Amino acid sequence: MSCLANKPGVLAILQHALESPQLDFSDLALFRQQLAAGFQQQTSIYNALFLGAQVATPGMAFLAGYQNAIRCLDPNCPADELAAFCISEKGIKKPWDMATCISSFEGSHYLDGQKGYVMLLPNDLDRMYIVAKEGEQLRCLYLLTDSLGIVPTQPLVAPFVKDIPHAGVSFTNVLIPDSQLFDFDGHQQANKPFRYWEDMHVALAMIAWMLRELIENGQSLSTLEEFVELICQLIEKFEHCPDYYSLDCFDLLDKSHELMDDYSQYLPKNSKNLWLNDRLLLQMGQKIRQLIRSKMTR
Repeated sequence: MSCLANKPGVLAILQHALESPQLDFSDLALFRQQLAAGFQQQTSIYNALFLGAQVATPGMAFLAGYQNAIRCLDPNCPADELAAFCISEKGIKKPWDMATCISSFEGSHYLDGQKGYVMLLPNDLDRMYIVAKEGEQLRCLYLLTDSLGIVPTQPLVAPFVKDIPHAGVSFTNVLIPDSQLFDFDGHQQANKPFRYWEDMHVALAMIAWMLRELIENGQSLSTLEEFVELICQLIEKFEHCPDYYSLDCFDLLDKSHELMDDYSQYLPKNSKNLWLNDRLLLQMGQKIRQLIRSKMTR
């Protein structure tokens, strides 16, 4: 499908989303409903756009993109559940250094360890997708947050997306049902591609949030054609490369961040302040993308 062919669908989604009231974190129950409703009609990449144009803050746009990226990891994640991908651990530089581990006893699997910076803990998360060591390999599994042996630890404060709660979590002898332990490489098929899925979905959700803010500040879709064309290009690229970055993806992601920075001057004051703070989230991934791009061009 060409960018031109994508455009009518993109415009229809944006027009529909703009008719809905904006959602902030206090509207999380309605956010769940809209997330699930979107999956009844469209794929994750379109749903990120749809939800991004309905939310009130860049933090909520990040949440919208992130929840849609989760469905690339597990298409069977229930449509109305909120989930988090748990990889980070304090003090580790490489995934193979992680201490969270899977052990086996009498035919059953158990999880022990700690993860940091888990979104929506302690009160609003339904499930966690966790990468852990099993012997010399990395495995991916999911657990429901009410599983015995899961305890949220200290709340964590980041310099961005402050409206979305995060906390650490500890696992103590948590039973892993066999059906919840994925039979694929936890690094190659979960950790590596998730960064890509997150980048693409979050970029679209953030663009959609900014589009709405600009429109509500007096601009129109017809004067924001550059945004619409970029949305179409990102969607087309993701549909052709759903599993991992291509070299073109890096250019499009860089362009999306630059375009949002350029147009942020036209945002209302409060929205502009939120953007200037929360764009740090997008900048964090730039260094890693540069490293990946360098490896791909060698």
